[in-house]
Parts: sequence; structure tokens; C-alpha cells
Amino acid sequence: MSEAPAPPAGAARAARAPIATMPRLAMVERVYAQLRRMPESKTLAHLVRFLGTWSGSDKFFMIAQYGTGLLVALLLGWQRLRARRGPSALVASLRAINGLTADARILFRIWALLPMLQWMVRLERAPPPTRNLQFIERLQALSMVVYSPMEAVAYLAMHKILPVTDAVQNWLWLYGCRLWAAYVVLDFWHIIEDHRVLRSNARALEQSRGHPSPAESEKGMSDEQRETRRLWTGLRERKRMLLTQFWVNVGYLPLTVHWSVEGGLLTEGWVGFFGTIAAFASTRLQWKATA
Repeated sequence: MSEAPAPPAGAARAARAPIATMPRLAMVERVYAQLRRMPESKTLAHLVRFLGTWSGSDKFFMIAQYGTGLLVALLLGWQRLRARRGPSALVASLRAINGLTADARILFRIWALLPMLQWMVRLERAPPPTRNLQFIERLQALSMVVYSPMEAVAYLAMHKILPVTDAVQNWLWLYGCRLWAAYVVLDFWHIIEDHRVLRSNARALEQSRGHPSPAESEKGMSDEQRETRRLWTGLRERKRMLLTQFWVNVGYLPLTVHWSVEGGLLTEGWVGFFGTIAAFASTRLQWKATA
């Protein structure tokens, strides 16, 4: 009795394919079924909104930039305590991230002059509530309008895009950072003036409406009581924002002074430390702004 001819190799593979792929398809379907049952994440939606803004992306890179600088300093200190010679591969990787994110942040600020000009126009059309605040913001806007193109030219020249000498580049970086330092000092003054206005508003609100009702009686509150609570909540939130902005400036002031002096004043670790303070404080402000 003769044996049946063996099927072609390709036919055998084709016959086995459905059996092999069916479990995989079922597994994929189970994954998608789980995704359909998952509730929509408000935190994820907020994160997408946050990173979708220019400022939010900058804050993310800012944390990466200064956080890696701080980690490098801590790792090098730990290696010295253990009497190890030479930086580790991790230090080299962190420094690469630090340099890349620092470069990216300046690149993304290349068109920062446009919102600064828009700020100057809006400042004249809708001035702040006091003359002091208007004066401060005019000086701040002017310093940034001059600083932004100086930074852009120095950055493009550093990458050999513009034919600018090293001496001119250094001058642009140095005096640009001095303008930035002036902006930070002015912002401390801005916070003091803002706090004075806030206290004045709180006194006026207390005289006109009094303090809000206790939280336990909220269900029985009238519309006027709810409005009083809303106004007091707004004042408290503004006070918290001023405190956060204060910490942003606490981080930025040493950095801007450091970059304003030829040769610098701070070590890599201190730059990472103060930069991380400014990064987390400014991230908190932007996170609330995109809520």
C-alpha cells in the first residue's frame, strides 16, 4: 500500500497559522475589553493638557534638566565617600540628559519675544490695579523684550548658525542674564505689592460681607453666603499662588546672579538644587493653571 504524498511545507504552515494566531487574537481582545471597562482618568487628561502647553512642556524639561544636575552632584559626592575613581556611566548619562534638555529649552524659547510683545500691549490696554504694579510690570516686560533676542542670537551663534564671535556671544549671555536677574528682583517687589493689594481687598471684603459661614452649614447657605465664601476662597488661593511664586524666585535669583558673573559663582550641585526648587514651584503654578 503506497503512502499518501506529504503536503507542501507552505500548506502545513498555513494550516497551523489559524491555531497559533487565535490565542493571540483572544489575548488582544481581552486587553481591549479591559481598556473599555477602565474609567476615564481625570489625572491623565490633566497631564495631557499640561504637557500640551508650551509652558507645561518647558516645566517638564526644566525638572529633567535641574533634577539630573542635582543627581550628578549627589552621585559624585557618594563616589568620593566610597573612594571610587572616575565618574560612573550613570553620571555620564545624566549629564547627557542635562545638556540635551537645557539645549531644548532654549530652542523652544526662540520665539519667546512674541508673547513678551503681546504682554506689553495687553499691559497698556488692561493695566494692573495699582500704579506701582503697572510700573513694575512695564520694567519686567521691557527687560524680557530685550533679553529674548539676546538669548536667541547667542544660542544660534553657539550652534554656528549665525556668524557671531565668541566674545560677542559671551557678552550676550552675560548681559542677557543680568536682565533676567533684574526681572527676578522686580518680581519680588511685585509679590510684595500684590500682597499689599490682597490685604486691602481682604479688609474691604471683611467690612462689606464679613467672614463665610462654617462648612458644616453649607447646605443651608443663601446665595449671598455662597458668594462670600467664593470670594474668600479666591483670596486664599491668590495668597497661595503668591507664596508659590516667591519660591520660584528663591530658586531663580541665585541662578541668574550666577550666570550674570563671568566664570559663575555656583557649583554644579548648587545649580541643580536651586533650579529644582524653581522647577517644582513653577510646575505647581502651571499645573493649577491647566486644571
